[in-house]
Amino acid sequence: MSLKLKITLWVSAGLMVILFFSFTFVYYMFIRVTTKGEVELLKDKARTLIQKDLPSHPEYWQDKSQMEELLIPQEMLRYIAPDSKIVYQIYSDPMLLQFPASYVDKETVILKTAPDGIFIFVKMPVYKEGHQVAILEIGRSMRRLGEYSRMLISILLLTSTGALILALFGGYFYTNVLFRPLQQLVTTMQNIEKSGSFRHIPLPDKLTNDELTMLGATFNRMIDRLQEMFQKQEQFLADASHELRTPLTIIESYASLLRRWALQDEKLREEALEAIISESAQLKILTQNLLSLTDKEKEDCAQKITFDLLPIAQQTAASLRFTSSREIEVQIDQDLKELHMNGDPSKIRQLLIIFLDNALKYSQDMVVLKIGVTENTRVTIEVIDQGIGIAESDLPHLFDRFYRTDKARNRKQGGVGLGLAIAEHIVQKHEGTIQLKSCLGQGTTALITLPKTCQ
Repeated sequence: MSLKLKITLWVSAGLMVILFFSFTFVYYMFIRVTTKGEVELLKDKARTLIQKDLPSHPEYWQDKSQMEELLIPQEMLRYIAPDSKIVYQIYSDPMLLQFPASYVDKETVILKTAPDGIFIFVKMPVYKEGHQVAILEIGRSMRRLGEYSRMLISILLLTSTGALILALFGGYFYTNVLFRPLQQLVTTMQNIEKSGSFRHIPLPDKLTNDELTMLGATFNRMIDRLQEMFQKQEQFLADASHELRTPLTIIESYASLLRRWALQDEKLREEALEAIISESAQLKILTQNLLSLTDKEKEDCAQKITFDLLPIAQQTAASLRFTSSREIEVQIDQDLKELHMNGDPSKIRQLLIIFLDNALKYSQDMVVLKIGVTENTRVTIEVIDQGIGIAESDLPHLFDRFYRTDKARNRKQGGVGLGLAIAEHIVQKHEGTIQLKSCLGQGTTALITLPKTCQ
């Protein structure tokens, strides 16, 4: 059963329940209000007769003309003894005689419904010298009210049937309109499944704030994001294949050279071995970087420990200063003697190496590493160089995998375009941010902001 049909049936069933209770209340109030006035009239009439001292004047009943003057059509008067026997009785509607007499000791109102109408009986105790001696019963047939009530029931049933039919057809039509975006979503998803291509759900030019339209818009945004991720994945695979192919080709070429010519030529053999070792190291670095980027750890700290950032920054700068024979100045706020933060110290060290190594590659002047704390107690790391800078058009793509502003220069310097992507991954795991500011010919500044506590 489709969701549209289920909703239509449930709405129709709910409407019928509401109509049932509403019509029952209407019918009950109609009978109650109509009979209440008749009951009061009968009570007043019974009190008037009792005031005539009926026990002391049996002639009222013997001379029926006096009592019959009080009768109206479709009415009955009974004088009932304590043994429930009818002592006197006059009537103008024989239908009232079908109800047996009964003796009660208090004022009583009885409403009876029969196939031929509605009947009301009012019973009043009759007293003599302070003791109850009989019951005066006045009965009235409300045949016309019964006809009206049956007519009302017919009208209510007809109305309910019409409402049910309208609810079924109207509900189904309305759910068709309401679920049209959902049907389009299902159709689009089925087409995507069959064709394997990304498609959008057609949306109205003027978007509304209803949930189904928002669902369609969200689905389109999700498709855009999936398509972008798919394209990036394809580009990543193509770039990775290309980067892996280059060192493998070189290794294969030199290995073939060794097998053919270099066994007797020591100089050629050393050259081939050196090339194989160099390209193998490059291939190992590339593989490690790819593994680092495809790490499936949660986006929180992998090793949640507390460490002092200042010694790590100074040791990293000293190591790179020695290996590159370049000047790296470490600037630390004067009031900072130690800077404890929570996270993975090995990842933070790798982060520093990536940015310092990039700064050394693309500048010939001194590189500056600044460590500080902001007013909201977040750690700031700045790496500043006076190098060649980065074009404004390249800045948005620097964190893409394998993206390089100058492929020839990076290949010569050993880069494969994964460093900044790895750096972004590390910063994200530590819930931080990265900002790059650069201008061609004027150098680059990388600002990294990290929380002291990694949640």
